[in-house]
Amino acid sequence: MRNPLIRLLPVVLALLLTAGDAESQNEPPPRPVKLITLEASSASLQRQFPARVEATTRSNLSFRMAGELLELNVSPGQRVTEGTLIARIDDRAMRSELDSARSRLDLAQATHERMRYTLERGAISQARFDESEAELRAARATFEQAEEQLENTQLRAPYDGVIAQVPVDNRQIVQVQETVAVIQQPGQLDVIFHLPQQIVQQIPRNDEVTPFETAMAFEVRFGNSEKPYLAQLASYTTQASAQSLAYEVTLRLPQPDDITLLDGMSATVRLDLGQLLPASEGAVWHLPPEAVSYRGDSPEQAVVWRFQAPDRLEAVPVEVGRLTSRGLEVSGELDADDRVVAAGAHRVSADMRVTPWEKEQGL
Repeated sequence: MRNPLIRLLPVVLALLLTAGDAESQNEPPPRPVKLITLEASSASLQRQFPARVEATTRSNLSFRMAGELLELNVSPGQRVTEGTLIARIDDRAMRSELDSARSRLDLAQATHERMRYTLERGAISQARFDESEAELRAARATFEQAEEQLENTQLRAPYDGVIAQVPVDNRQIVQVQETVAVIQQPGQLDVIFHLPQQIVQQIPRNDEVTPFETAMAFEVRFGNSEKPYLAQLASYTTQASAQSLAYEVTLRLPQPDDITLLDGMSATVRLDLGQLLPASEGAVWHLPPEAVSYRGDSPEQAVVWRFQAPDRLEAVPVEVGRLTSRGLEVSGELDADDRVVAAGAHRVSADMRVTPWEKEQGL
């Protein structure tokens, strides 16, 4: 005869399984929460600024007088050496002036020599001889001025370089100081960008040094390339642009060997503001205001909720600072790459099961 307990065992097991299923059905599902990942403090201080490339040595060549352009000997991209004739304007009037000045100088020299001979014999006074000497000096000055004017009808390269632009055409009338050609000297490049006044205002003032450290290294990237090139500070303006309220900063670097860079090309300057701004005592994180809450058992202590895989949250006490354009400043026992609740922090608790909310496609 079988033991009655053995016959009741299947019934007891069935009841236990049914009770377990009921408990699992009564447990609420994990609650979706929106999370944000904390960036490293150094990464949050990295900024990118659009920039442009310019030749360090660059000159706009122009005439000192107006005239018809009779000779234009260069084209864009052409290499020239110092003294090369770039262009020449009509010089007929200048040559006529030079011939007249030469004649007056010859006459003044002859008169001065005759006066000297006459003075030695006592035929004229010293005053008359002094007058002839003054007339000679004036004639010589006029002649030298005419020579200079004739020289100014020719435009020559001031140094070895490359012609970047030629914005005029031959046989046209050029005006005084009108650019005839732009010449650049290869070897050094300038990278120019603008630093907003909001950043400049945060740089600590020190009367003994410049606002920007001259030894600071700036990373420059050109076009779509991710390869960085190091540049040094060359100059900066101390007055903001009226249009952009930003300060112009010029960096300098040697012409790279592995990339062709021309005047006017675009660039990107990456700057670690941690080298400029004062160091803080602890890491400061910028979070949405909805990420900070106050627990009922300690209403004066602000907390953020850190996600603990796979489905739990941990309350982390924090100190709350200013509300800035980047978010609410908080500091506490938080680390880079921590994931914290970004919204609805006042509606979660430590005993709640959660799951990261993923944005659906198309939303």
